[in-house]
Amino acid sequence: MAKKKKEPKQSRWLFRLISRTAVVAAIVGCTVSVVSIQSNIAEKETELSQLESQIENLTAENEDLERILDSGDIDSYMERLAREEYNYAYPDEYRFYDTSRN
Repeated sequence: MAKKKKEPKQSRWLFRLISRTAVVAAIVGCTVSVVSIQSNIAEKETELSQLESQIENLTAENEDLERILDSGDIDSYMERLAREEYNYAYPDEYRFYDTSRN
């Protein structure tokens, strides 16, 4: 009968150490991946809520502009916009500003 060769205990111990280290590294890697994905999801949810509020604001502004267009009062709207937003004035109009408030 042929004798079976026994593997040295040291190589078996080394194999166990390497396999356990690989399992622990895989678990740590998966945990880091899950945490990173959860962080990314939270960031995207915040971005989504900001975009939804921006959509609501723009929809309300659009409805306002459509109402102005439908009323036929576009000239007064344009005049008000030019005066308030862009500080335009008529050529013969003088504007005075109070500079004494400091």
